[in-house]
Amino acid sequence: MSCFGASADISLMEVLEREINEPLIAPLDEAVAHSVIGKRNGEFYFMHDKLHEAAYSKMNPQERCLHHNRYGLALGFVAARERDDILLLTAVGQINHGGPQAVIDNEQAVVVANLNLDAGKIAMNMSDSFLAHSFFSYGISYLRRGHWDEHYHLSLELFNLAAKCALMNAEHDSVKTLTEQIMRNAKCFGDKFEAISVTITLLNWSGNVIAAVALIYSSLSTLREELPSVVTPFIIDQYLGNMRAQLAVLSDDTLLSYPAMLNPSNSKFLAVELLAKLYTSLTVIRERDAMPIIPLKIIEISLTCGMCPHSPSAFAQYGNYLALIRYEFEEGYRYVKLALSLMKKIPSRAHDGSIMFFSNHTKLYVEPMQSSIECYLDARSASLKSGNPYANACAYVYNNLCLWSGKELNSVVIAMKEAMKETKYHKNFGVLALMQPMLRIALRLMGQSDAPATQQGNLTNDFDETCNDGGNAGKYAIQSHTIFFVRLSEALIFRELDKAMEAAEKYFSVNESVGRYFTISTPNMFFRRLETNVNNESERWRKRGVDCKDEIEKLSFSASTWNFQNKAYLLQAEEQFCSRNYEMAETLYDAAISSSKTHKFVNEEALSNELAGHFYLETGRRNKAVHYLTRAFEKYNEWGAVAKANSLMLYLDVNER
Repeated sequence: MSCFGASADISLMEVLEREINEPLIAPLDEAVAHSVIGKRNGEFYFMHDKLHEAAYSKMNPQERCLHHNRYGLALGFVAARERDDILLLTAVGQINHGGPQAVIDNEQAVVVANLNLDAGKIAMNMSDSFLAHSFFSYGISYLRRGHWDEHYHLSLELFNLAAKCALMNAEHDSVKTLTEQIMRNAKCFGDKFEAISVTITLLNWSGNVIAAVALIYSSLSTLREELPSVVTPFIIDQYLGNMRAQLAVLSDDTLLSYPAMLNPSNSKFLAVELLAKLYTSLTVIRERDAMPIIPLKIIEISLTCGMCPHSPSAFAQYGNYLALIRYEFEEGYRYVKLALSLMKKIPSRAHDGSIMFFSNHTKLYVEPMQSSIECYLDARSASLKSGNPYANACAYVYNNLCLWSGKELNSVVIAMKEAMKETKYHKNFGVLALMQPMLRIALRLMGQSDAPATQQGNLTNDFDETCNDGGNAGKYAIQSHTIFFVRLSEALIFRELDKAMEAAEKYFSVNESVGRYFTISTPNMFFRRLETNVNNESERWRKRGVDCKDEIEKLSFSASTWNFQNKAYLLQAEEQFCSRNYEMAETLYDAAISSSKTHKFVNEEALSNELAGHFYLETGRRNKAVHYLTRAFEKYNEWGAVAKANSLMLYLDVNER
């Protein structure tokens, strides 16, 4: 009994007794009678830890190993015969306590390695990547010299699954060791593919996205699956026209009943896997030219060869392109909903997290933001269950959107810190670099002199220097875009116009268009506030402000009044203020405040009141200014932005003198 720990289920001892055909229960009952062990609630247990230690130490190390091995094998055969997963985990745990030294010959070593393989798969289905990795690693340890020749398929599966779990457990050195062995011993490209896929993810997580993209393109070339070397608007229109023609004759019901791609090892299946990874990598380095082609290519393969686990993501990305790039929201939303329905038809749950992640992008524009952002938590949960690498990205987007949609700041900061801790553990430094500036601005709004904020300031300054290195421009594009954007937002919120100018120039250097990033996740850019500082360049800044306003007006009309009406009113008010149409500006400020309240954006209700207050102050109507700034103070406090609220009162005090 001591081999099983401080206690053991009576039913387990009974099974073992029958299997090894030796008395176990009677001696244990005798020990109970002598008060050496106890018996209650269906288990035997040692009366004290010292008794357990004494019983276990009575056996010499070799005896212990042999007992563990014998008991484990006996229970393993029962578990296999009765298909009892829990019993199998217990059995393999016993075998592994015995270790390779207890295995008597090559035949038994193969049996034990296979049992560890089965146990690891069960642990993966339980979403326990640590336990799974332990089983796969033990399985590898039982393989004897020459195993790649004699037991090729067993070796390949153990190494592939061990590498996948090591990646999820942030054991990056282990990933490299395992994948190097696979690449050295695998017999064909198809057998190397899982190692290539894991390596691509590792490169992305480590920030070496350029190398990941190069590996993807070379692998696609091996599969003779080529993309256009240069992607122009004309080529995109050609691809899009062909896709529209193919889909025009297919109803949603037809697509949902489409046959599946039967052979997961064929070249088309592998090509789709690589194309899906390429889309993710190009997103990180903001290589947008080729991105629209990728989901169209995946859908084309799916319609020709059958649906595969990545097909729903491709339909979601296609829907996002139609909605968010071409403003065809009705059609784009249709394909996003189709993607989620198609996801349920695909037997594999491995990619549910990424499908939900991409589908949420358009839903975020069309459906009320406060409810749609919660879908990213569902996507994260699905990713964690399957070991999908999108879990950290889901956490980042969720917390980012919570910040800018007006969720109470203290709860946002708590969630951010937890997400950053998890992301750091997984060594996903690319996503971590996106999270850090968001935490900085949240802490500053709250007035917390929290250590991470200072550390983060140093980190983002260092990151700024790294981004300015010409060789890193593509490698860190999305991180630099986010950092400059947050600096710009922070400077505008706190009315630090010189800093805003500097941040804006850097932001536009990596993102020359205004971009929808502003429309969905930030207080709007009010370029009129910068005009006083730029003199002869005021027209350029005014144009950028107008471009932003025009885009939000289009979104309010074509996507969602709920999400964009208040933003459109506020930018219109700023434009009218800039043009000295004061009466119209007054009406629009009040409309923005009312719409923000109706649509539950407390942060933008505060901002609308603040900007209205500045409008009245600058036009010589102090009493009205105090009224609006006081309301802004109240709303900023309601949001949790205590420091920002207090800065308004200081601003009023200064202007009284």
